[in-house]
Amino acid sequence: MTTPTAVPAPVAAPAPRSRVLWLALLAAWLGWMFDGMEMGLYSLIIHPALKDLLRTEDTKIIGPYVGITLAMFLVGMSVGGVVFGRLGDRIGRVRSMIITVMIYAVFTGLSGLTRNWQQLAVCRFLGAVGLGGEWGLGVALVMETWPNASRPVLAGLIGGAANVGFIAAAGVGYLINALGLSWRWVLIAGFTPAVLTLIVLLGVKEPERWVKTHRQGSRSSLWDLFRPPLLGRTLIASALAAVAVLGMWGAFQAWLPSWVNVLVGGDASYERTTTLLCMAVGATIGAFLGGVAAGWLGRRASYILFCLGSLASVGILYLGCTQYGPQLLFSAAIAGVFVTAFFGWLPLYLPELFPTRLRATGEGLCFNIGRVVSAGGVLVTGQMVSFFGGDYAKASAAMGLIFLLGLILIWFAPETKGCDLPE
Repeated sequence: MTTPTAVPAPVAAPAPRSRVLWLALLAAWLGWMFDGMEMGLYSLIIHPALKDLLRTEDTKIIGPYVGITLAMFLVGMSVGGVVFGRLGDRIGRVRSMIITVMIYAVFTGLSGLTRNWQQLAVCRFLGAVGLGGEWGLGVALVMETWPNASRPVLAGLIGGAANVGFIAAAGVGYLINALGLSWRWVLIAGFTPAVLTLIVLLGVKEPERWVKTHRQGSRSSLWDLFRPPLLGRTLIASALAAVAVLGMWGAFQAWLPSWVNVLVGGDASYERTTTLLCMAVGATIGAFLGGVAAGWLGRRASYILFCLGSLASVGILYLGCTQYGPQLLFSAAIAGVFVTAFFGWLPLYLPELFPTRLRATGEGLCFNIGRVVSAGGVLVTGQMVSFFGGDYAKASAAMGLIFLLGLILIWFAPETKGCDLPE
């Protein structure tokens, strides 16, 4: 008697639910990665762009204009975060994201065609409106689609995506330098990747949490964030985000490439690009670990760790390095780990503070109030550059003291480790 041969079971097709999860993550990751690329390109070209548009080589003159254009960029992101966060709660995360991607793509491209610093600042503002809106919408989309247990790793992945974009920006910078093209082509290149994000978004569905809330007709108002029981959470989340964003832009991202330009002298495009690459590598590691560490240590303990690490690494970078070289590049990478760890922490923490009907609005408002504060902060840093006689290092190191405030504020924040997203 022969034994029947077992027939292998057919391989099951991927579950539709799995495709929904991964498409949502891919859309948010790509959107924030290209946002990071856009911000990296801006940091890379702002110094040579203003030298060209202002027709001067004087660092003391250029410094305040760097602060003005960056402030408009940050204010634009703030406006976009609030406007599109509110729109995302009303019409859906995906449809609103499509609009934001189109806005930042168009005005990034137009930035490369500007003829004076005022036009550049206006294009940076309008493009930043799209950038600011995309962050909160992408975070809400992913956190509402995936299971709660996955959120720390997802937060790290989303936070790290922007820094992969910074690495891509460095690659674009090397290519432009090799071809001998101007800063204008760097910005025009920032237009093209948005097309890929739009293609992916067309296949993404709205999160079931949002669809359920929308069908139930749940009503919400922006002013609900400024009334109990959400008022305290709105205020502390905004303050914590302000420390993170101001520390990153005011003490690190905006000024380090310009400082390198001063140290090297002349064009220094290769050295600025190399510095940006080292910053981005450290930042990619830090942002991913930010979400993971917050899930492991808890929200308060991890935030304290990031503040202490940022204080030390920024001080060592600016006060311990006196010339461009391996020490500066290594210090930039280490500072990038700590300063940008907050951007893996924030995508995890902010969604945990607000209900579904107000989640995108709350995230967008709190994160972007931080950007408004940062806009004022970078203006102050720009003036400090002039005060210190054109010394970017002293001005940036002084701004890094903002992390001391974070060590105090975090004790007023609720600990949400182990909690599900509020309905």
